[in-house]
Parts: sequence; C-alpha cells; structure tokens
Amino acid sequence: MLALLGGTRTNKATLLKCLAGRVPCTGNLQANGFRPGAPFCRLIGYVEKLDAHQPYLSIRESLQFSAALRLGKEVGSMMRNIHVELVLSQLGLLPYSNQLVGSLCDSTGKTFEIAKKLTIAVELAANPGILLLEEPMLGLDTTGTSTVLNVLSKVSRSGRVIVASLTHANGRILSSFDLALILTEEGHQAYFGPVGYNCNELLEYFTSIPKAPRYSENATPVNFVMRALGLGIRKGQTPQINYAETYQTSFLQEINSKTISNAKKLIKERASEDQFSTYSAPYSRQAIWVLLRTQRFLWRNVQYTYGRLIGCIMIGLLMGSLYYQIEYKDTYGATSRMLYIYMQVLLIGVISANNVIPQIGTDRLVYFREKRAGMYLPVFYPVSWAVGEIPYIFIATLAVVGIGNGMAGIGTGSMAEFLQYWLVLFIFTLCVTYFGMMITFLAPLPTLAAFAVSIVTSMWVSASGVVVVLSDIRFYRWMYWSNPFQFAMNVMTSISFYCNTKECAANCGCPRFPDGSYVWDKLALLRSLDHGRMDTDILKLSAMCVLFASLAFIFFIVLKHNSPPQS
Repeated sequence: MLALLGGTRTNKATLLKCLAGRVPCTGNLQANGFRPGAPFCRLIGYVEKLDAHQPYLSIRESLQFSAALRLGKEVGSMMRNIHVELVLSQLGLLPYSNQLVGSLCDSTGKTFEIAKKLTIAVELAANPGILLLEEPMLGLDTTGTSTVLNVLSKVSRSGRVIVASLTHANGRILSSFDLALILTEEGHQAYFGPVGYNCNELLEYFTSIPKAPRYSENATPVNFVMRALGLGIRKGQTPQINYAETYQTSFLQEINSKTISNAKKLIKERASEDQFSTYSAPYSRQAIWVLLRTQRFLWRNVQYTYGRLIGCIMIGLLMGSLYYQIEYKDTYGATSRMLYIYMQVLLIGVISANNVIPQIGTDRLVYFREKRAGMYLPVFYPVSWAVGEIPYIFIATLAVVGIGNGMAGIGTGSMAEFLQYWLVLFIFTLCVTYFGMMITFLAPLPTLAAFAVSIVTSMWVSASGVVVVLSDIRFYRWMYWSNPFQFAMNVMTSISFYCNTKECAANCGCPRFPDGSYVWDKLALLRSLDHGRMDTDILKLSAMCVLFASLAFIFFIVLKHNSPPQS
C-alpha cells in the first residue's frame, strides 16, 4: 500500500490519471521498463473521488455490470458471478447487496461509507492488479475511515497494489500504508520510502536532514512533514531546504534505484506487443448489458415510467368522459371530434418531449465515469435509451387510445381502424420523445434543452393546420411540412372521419351536415386532408422518428459537453 501525499490536489490527481492512461501526458512515463499501453491499463482499477452510481441498480447488479464489461470474453458468466460474490464478501457489502443504490440513504446511517466501498467494489469487479484511489477518505467520519482502511488492507493482502492520494491524512491513516511518496509543491519527489509504525521511519528521514525544522512532540508526524515542505494547512514561508535535491542525493534514493533496477532485470524482454482491442467485452455483450441497465432504470423509476402510464390513463379517462360518444351530424359535433384528436396529440406530444429531458440527465455522471473506465462503446448509451423507451410508449399509447377513444367512439369503427390509429399515435409519441432526446444531447444544460423543446413544440402546434389552416399559413408554411404534429393529426383525423363519398349512393351511411354536405368532404377541403396520402404521411412520420434518433446519437458522440472532462 502506497500513500501519495504533498504537492497539490490537482497534480496528485493528474499523476494518478496519467498512470491509469486516462489523460494524455508528455515526458517519459514507464511501467516495468515499458511505456504503458492498453495491456497495462487493463491491469489498473481507478477509484474516483466522486461516488457516481446508477441509483436504480442494486449493489450486486452494479458489480455484475462492471464485471461483464471489463472482464475479458474468456471469462464465462458463472465465473463472473462467483467473482462478484467474492468481492461483495471481501468488502462487507453482502448485507446490502440486494438494495438499490439510490435507497441506501433511507435504510442505513452508513451512506457515505457504503458508497465509497461500492466505488471500490465496482473497480475490483474488473479484477485489477493495481488499484489507484483518488482521495478515498474524503467525506468520511472516523468510523468510515477505519472501515475503508481495513477494506484496503484486505485488498492489499489479496495480492493487489494499492496507491491512494491523501490530502488531509493524520498519523493513524498514514501508518496504515506501507510506503509513502511525498511530493513538493512543484511536484518533485521529496520522499519515497517506508512509513513505519506511527510514521517513525518517515520522521527519522526528515529529522536527519541538516537545517530541517525541529520536530516537536506536540505536532503530529504528518503536520510536521507538511509544514517542513511548506504545504501545511497554514502555509508558511518557502522552505530554505530543497527537499527534492536532498532526496536525489540521499542514501534512501540510492537504495530505491537499486531496487528498481533489480526489478527491471527480472522482466523478460518482450518480442512483440500484445494486441488488445479498445474494450474488454465484445460489442454484442456491451449492447446487451447497457440495454439491460437502461431497462432496469426505466422499470424501477416509478416517478417517470409509472407516472407516465398513470398520466396516460388519466388523460384517456378525462378526455373520454368529456367527449363521450360524440356524434358528428352537425358542425358542433364534428368540431368536438377534431378537437379530441387535437388535444390528444397536443397533450401526449408536449408531455413526452419534455419528460425525457431530466431523466437522461440523472445518470450522466455515471456515464462519464463509465466512459473514463472504457467500459463500452459510447454510442450504446443513447441507443439503449432509444430502444428502452419503445415498450413503455407502446403500452402508454395503448392505454390512451383504448380508454379515451373507446369512450369517445373515435377510431373504433373496426379493429383495423383502431390498430391503425394506435400505430400512428405510437409512432408520433416515439418521434417527439426522440426529439426531446436529441435536444437534450444538443444543449449543454437540461434547462436550455427544456426551453428549446417548449419553444419548438409550441411552434409545431401552432403550424399544424388546426388553429391556423394551411391556406392561411404564409411564411411558416415550411414548418407545416416538417411538422410531426401535422402528420399525426392529419392521419388520425383521416382515420376517424373518412368515408368514401364518391361511391356513395343516395341512402349511404356517410355522415352529413344539416345542409346535406358530407362531413368528410368539408373537412378534407378545410384541412387539406387526403385519405390517399395516409401511407405517405405515416412513412414521413416514421422517417422523422429515425432522423431524430440518428441526430441524437450523432450529437451525443460528437459534441464535447457530452464527454467527461479529462482532468
């Protein structure tokens, strides 16, 4: 176990990230005598300072996800599950293994401690040989710190190398580590060697340096060393001694250099570099596990998924009761029937486009952590959201059409008519949901995405040919023809009102107004409807659905704000 102290918080974190291959670095960085590449980075687990985890996965599922995507394809599912159980047992997480990560704060008073252990466990699920930890004690109380130190000791005894950066360490914490690497404020080595019991070997080195400050029994070993380097909580004057040069000329550095040289001799020269792919798991496994994770998010997110379903049921009941069994033998009845379709599309469309925005933002920090770890191809993240929404929208639109249209008697003339109406509403809802995703990935902030979606959907509704008919639209006519609301309402209106009046005899059943004119003929003339254009409009609506989804994928991959910061 190696403790990394001194310097600044930034350069310690940068050093760890360079070792893990997470940020590009200049200079001569070597591991075992070679410049580290993909094979070496696969041996490293990096425990970030921020505990970012998917709230709707259990602790066991979080580890299974990490193991499935970071262990090689040669490791079978049974061996992965056994490894996960061993990690849970080693870190003392078995009692909490079936609890959702987001519910831990409600069931135990050890929230921060368990969250930190989970962050460590997720990295251990990848079975690394080296574990780098960025400020693992940050935010923990005394009990939590002791627990995490015990966990790290167990992991170290299992044969793994532990390297942890520490900012505000005391003597008890530092004594738990075998070695310490202390940096000056400029990032140079001031000490690399054993810590000793109660930091006695560390103290012995610094007190033996001529002109070094005298050690007071009232001071803790760590505070004494940090003050000597000018890095204490209360920074003093620049130290008169150049501790980096002192270390380079010390007997300790000579011993370390010989040890490193002997270790290099034990490493055989490699004739060729092993070829490793960018990702540990094959693409098929990545796609399956990311989709499964998103499905669990949607299934367990009661506020979003079931809230949407209940909302659709309530919309169906409310509109069905307001427009119950509408007859359209006069202008009032026909107008009410059209308004039912208009309000149905308006409510479902605007709500669906806006509701998806905050949901995607809830696990963006989790995605950043997973991308830095190189767990899966980034495009699988938006694809999993696009695919995961399909069954829930399928059921929600069925609830709206089945309840609302059944009560209102709209689009229920035959089973084919009902299914066609439902299909159009399903495609439209999917289209505006993908539009919301696209804007979410395009905008740098969720608030900007919500504002943009509200503006665009309002313009779409206004230019849909209902409030203002097509013949009266002037400058914004282009918006009418690029409008999913228009395509959906025109097709659904045609399904609900169409009657073949051209082949209608004198006593046919096509609805008429009191003046004898056919309802369909008047509506078709007023709204520019064409029953023969229905299939084309459905294809255009489907094409817009595919377009918005594709643009969402492209924006997610290309735009910089969708990528995690490197430092």
